[in-house]
Amino acid sequence: MKRFPFPLRFSIPIILVVFSSLLGLFSFYREVSLSASREEEEVIDEIQLLGNQISSILEYLYRTEDAKKAEIVINRMKNDPKLRLVFLCDQNNRIIAANHDSLQNRLVSDTLAANSLPAFSQVRQKMSVRVIVSSDRQSLRAIYPIRLAAAPGKQSLSPVGIFLMEYDLSVEKDEAAEDALKPTIESMVAIALGCIAVWCFFNKNLTKRAARLVATSNSLARGNFNTRAGLKGSDELAQIAAAFDQMADQIQTETEALQESEKRFRQLAENMRAVVWMCNPEGSQVIYVSNAYEKIWGRSCESLYASVETWFDAIYSEDRDRVIATIAKMAEGGYDEEYRIVRLDGEIRWIRDRAFPIQNEAGEIYRIAGIAEDISDRKQAEMELQQAKEAALAANRAKSQFLANMSHELRTPLNAILGFAQIMQRDASLTREYGQYINIINDSGQHLLTLINDVLEMSKIEAGRVKLNQNSFDLYRMLDSLEDILRPKATAKQLILIFERATSVPQYVTCDESKLRQVLINLVDNAIKFTAVGSVTLRAKIGKVEEITNYPLPITNYQLLFEVEDTGCGMGPEEMKNLFKPFVQTRTGQKSLEGTGLGLSISRKFVNLMGGDITVSSTLGKGSAFKFDISAIQAQMTDLPDQPQTPPVIGLAPNQPVYRLLIVEDQWENSLLLVKLLTSVGFEVKEARNGQDGVELWQEWEPHLIFMDMQMPVMNGYEATQKIKATAKGQATVIIAVTGFAFEENRAAILSIGCDDFVSKPLQQDVIFAKIAEHLGVRYIYLEPNRGSSDSSPPSELTRADLAVMPDEWIAKLYQATIKCDDNCMLQLLEEIPTEYTNLKTALTDLVDEFEFEKIVELTAPSD
Repeated sequence: MKRFPFPLRFSIPIILVVFSSLLGLFSFYREVSLSASREEEEVIDEIQLLGNQISSILEYLYRTEDAKKAEIVINRMKNDPKLRLVFLCDQNNRIIAANHDSLQNRLVSDTLAANSLPAFSQVRQKMSVRVIVSSDRQSLRAIYPIRLAAAPGKQSLSPVGIFLMEYDLSVEKDEAAEDALKPTIESMVAIALGCIAVWCFFNKNLTKRAARLVATSNSLARGNFNTRAGLKGSDELAQIAAAFDQMADQIQTETEALQESEKRFRQLAENMRAVVWMCNPEGSQVIYVSNAYEKIWGRSCESLYASVETWFDAIYSEDRDRVIATIAKMAEGGYDEEYRIVRLDGEIRWIRDRAFPIQNEAGEIYRIAGIAEDISDRKQAEMELQQAKEAALAANRAKSQFLANMSHELRTPLNAILGFAQIMQRDASLTREYGQYINIINDSGQHLLTLINDVLEMSKIEAGRVKLNQNSFDLYRMLDSLEDILRPKATAKQLILIFERATSVPQYVTCDESKLRQVLINLVDNAIKFTAVGSVTLRAKIGKVEEITNYPLPITNYQLLFEVEDTGCGMGPEEMKNLFKPFVQTRTGQKSLEGTGLGLSISRKFVNLMGGDITVSSTLGKGSAFKFDISAIQAQMTDLPDQPQTPPVIGLAPNQPVYRLLIVEDQWENSLLLVKLLTSVGFEVKEARNGQDGVELWQEWEPHLIFMDMQMPVMNGYEATQKIKATAKGQATVIIAVTGFAFEENRAAILSIGCDDFVSKPLQQDVIFAKIAEHLGVRYIYLEPNRGSSDSSPPSELTRADLAVMPDEWIAKLYQATIKCDDNCMLQLLEEIPTEYTNLKTALTDLVDEFEFEKIVELTAPSD
């Protein structure tokens, strides 16, 4: 506590003496000022009176032309010491008489009165007296106009001179000060006596009591809370002392409570595993740290009390700068850091350190408290978890890479198989037997492609890369097409396939058509596959309907419900538990040796993605029923995209340039496929077996478009594309990547290196031709659907008249073979149909393949 420099008993007299002195000085100067003002006014009156008298005398003497007497009057005035300057000047301001001989005949401008010349003009003009007091108020000048030597009868034309008297006021002011000094001294003596009396009163009634109050305050400041002032009386000081004693009682009570609280806090802090610490707001001094510091840091608490740098020195070198930089956050309450420390034994531990400010009642921060806990075990667990996560990511990347490579390796040979099968299907000279073989190859290849796509689709689902691709489509048409696709398979097993659609189902909807189609095909195909006798039924109906009202036009949200029911073998409860798990098949599925066990798992994921779920109920030996629902929005026919049916390409339209196409492919069979396909319609084609040969051939031949395989020896397609696209000529060359990769990131990487487009293996003819047309603007000649005679397009339904072209004997043989269900004999008879009736042969062959024997019997039965 800072003490006052002087005790109260001395400070009060000092204050009184200073006060009385200042008051006396003020009185003295005030009296002097008043006296000087009075003397100045009296002098002005006297000077004006004297000046008027002398100016009148001088003017009379000059009027009587007695200038000699006028000079005598002025000369006598030099005996008065208070008159500093007296002179009379003519109309030209030349002195003609003065109280000092040295001024005789001199111009006023050459004397000390030169500064009064402006006033001379005013006095002559107004013919009035003017009195001027100096700026220091030590002198004054009286200026009078004097008419000199006036001619009789011409008074107004007499010259006007100036009579000036300068009076010294300093003598009067000194006398005024002497007159004021005596009453001032008397006042100061009276004030001093009064101050002494006041001091005696205060010393007796205030100073001693105040000193006791100060002593009590100092005792409390030293921690002696039992001391009290105990002043008696009813005056203000006694009331202050009573309030002070009451405050001391409260401080003593709160201090004892605080000491008890601090004791409990220390007991709690010392028994915590974490370090409890407290420092000043600047963080430069540690006020308290619990004993856990010694256990965790391996250092003594005393060393930390001695220097806070001990705390920072223990922080791991790589973390120290970061922690020090965040110290400022302590006062803001945002300090929460994790860092490593190095114990004296070299062990490294992880610490989580948190701090928060402590404020007093005024809202000022006076302490920073914190908790530092050892999180080494948690960090170790996090590290192990991170390592496991990285291992899982690495495994996932390896799996994705494996699947991508597998996709490429499998799609590459499939490209040749399916591609050449499509080319052979275009050959009209192919016999029916070989046509069936080609169809078998194509169907088997498509089945293998489906299995590959299932595996890849499952991988995408697990990686979370599957997205919803909504579009508007004709739901009725999609269901009809599914029925057309699946009916032959059901008919082949003599099953009844039923598609039921409720009238409330909207015809045009918006949802993910591709995924819905895949789910329905998978469920119906499975039902047909595992049903030996009976029927398979697909039902479509409406579930919950919600009207959306926050659109300009009402749009109806539908919950479409689908159910696939069969009369197959059914499943037991144990099999149903694992039904939707990837790569898991039922016993019946395992016996069929078909599929991968992914179809139902993918179907459920797709249904979930479309906002629904799939359930199954089954009775062993009686059949199963799969039900699922999806969200869909009603659409209009105008919302459907145009889907033109493109007929097969058979050539290039005339009046076009010769288009040069370069195929860069290391697999000769895939290259041969593209060469056969493209040259068959009229393109000029060349081949290269790797990227380096492709770049050289591009420079030499300058093709319009390049089909670039991405996986090749010597130089891959990525590098070759970059080399070509790095040139101005290469920018004008269209490069379409040919890839067996199915993942989106692979395709994104392909486009990022400069490829203009890509096609996936196995290649589709219509896709190849469409890509060329898109980038080069090529025009094609298409096969006309209704071109030629009746033998070029089979009739929609056979009649007995269509068989009239064949001999009756042949018709009878076909009838006999049909009623015997001898399909081999029937097919042999169909080979006898002449080539000009190919459509008839094809139609009858389809009836045999689909076991439509009753229809053949109707056509060939003898007429009654």
